[in-house]
Amino acid sequence: MPRINAEYREDAKKKIVAAAIGIAAETGWDAVTMESIAQKVGVTKGALYAYFENRDALLHAVILEVFANVRAGLVSTLADEEDIHRIILNLAEFIFEQQKPYATIFYQLPIRIPQDSQYREEFSQIFDRNRLVLRDCIERFKTAGKVPGNVDPEATSGAIIALTMGLRITSLFLGKDTDEAKKTWVDSVEKILGIGHWQ
Repeated sequence: MPRINAEYREDAKKKIVAAAIGIAAETGWDAVTMESIAQKVGVTKGALYAYFENRDALLHAVILEVFANVRAGLVSTLADEEDIHRIILNLAEFIFEQQKPYATIFYQLPIRIPQDSQYREEFSQIFDRNRLVLRDCIERFKTAGKVPGNVDPEATSGAIIALTMGLRITSLFLGKDTDEAKKTWVDSVEKILGIGHWQ
């Protein structure tokens, strides 16, 4: 078999991962099979095994890609505005609405993370990096006088991430109303930041 050049291989892997994400978003993670991906990409099932050893290896790549997308969205959302109230609303929209297609993939995390030290380590690093992005944004607003001087960006960013995870779990896993979770999140983040309620 001829060697596949690195660029072609990377492009093919991205297409396979994108197909898996698309199938998961449309019909749920259980529908993500090597057969369904091969059909969506337009290759044979056997060809997929040249890129991913098995479905678990593919799931791993899918989760990492989803979190890369989440991180990019988080960075973009936190950098776009100078109005802290607008950032909070945009972030709520990003967390509770724009992430909906990834719900079935997020369902996999509580199963995988406790059982797999590699997932746990990677998720921990992603969590820490996302918290630092949020911390730096809070620091920026504190320096600009848009949040009170007694707000600790380090502790506050951790509290907001924990709140986010808790509310996402209640909406994703327990079927609680997303709009109610989003409203609770906005109100709670404002209180945590000490900036009061919306006018």
